[in-house]
Amino acid sequence: MAPPPNPSAHAGSNAIRWLQWIGTCGAILALVILGASMLLRLATMFGADGQPISTLPGALEKAIRLSHRLAAAGVGILAACAVGLSWIHRRSPLRVGRPIALIVATTVALAIIGPLTPGYRLAGITVGNVAGGMVLLMAFWWLHERAATHPETIRPAESLIRATLFVFLAHVATGTAASAQEMHGVRWFAFLHLATALLAVMFVGASLWDRRGESSTIGWMTATVVLLAEVALGGGLMWFDDRPIWLAFSHGMLSTMLAMALVSIAIRGKPEA
Repeated sequence: MAPPPNPSAHAGSNAIRWLQWIGTCGAILALVILGASMLLRLATMFGADGQPISTLPGALEKAIRLSHRLAAAGVGILAACAVGLSWIHRRSPLRVGRPIALIVATTVALAIIGPLTPGYRLAGITVGNVAGGMVLLMAFWWLHERAATHPETIRPAESLIRATLFVFLAHVATGTAASAQEMHGVRWFAFLHLATALLAVMFVGASLWDRRGESSTIGWMTATVVLLAEVALGGGLMWFDDRPIWLAFSHGMLSTMLAMALVSIAIRGKPEA
């Protein structure tokens, strides 16, 4: 005789599917936010009167700003839904409290500094906005990976991949600082970004080498390809005094793909021998 269905187990599986969906949609919205912010910043220059001027067509600029606002509103809704689901199933072994807490904290922080971003007057605000957006993307993807991975296969991330994630975020921050300062004619930050690039490539490369041959790791091949493309585009940007927007935008967006791949590697853990 078949055992009776377990309502709590069914509810838990539904919650996992919803959390995975929230993680996926949140990551997509975070990509929209990062892409819109990056494109608006790269297409902005300062006039003789010191006022920022967008080089984008007016209709396109309005569409990008609208997409940014809608995506930000969507992130807030998803964060609230994730908190509600986590609270309802707080007694179940979902283990998604940390990514959800990071999503909420980053969403609140971005909402606070968001009104200070227009005008690009303060480089620190621009750096915080981009770094926060990257953390938000990684937190949503962390939630997705937690929900998509069987609990028995999840292991604590090793020290190397943890250090790689921090070094990578520092590299993103220096890149944003270099871009923000270049708008004001200050270009020496590019050398700082180059220095952190060498460090980031070393750490990411070491992490990928540590996972070589692991076909079960979803992000391994993606991270390897994206890392090589990032290095190639970064090298290409060094050849231009007046850097093309499309090249800088592609370089920046590839970093988001690398961030997601690194999160996948970290969450899924290194298989035991």
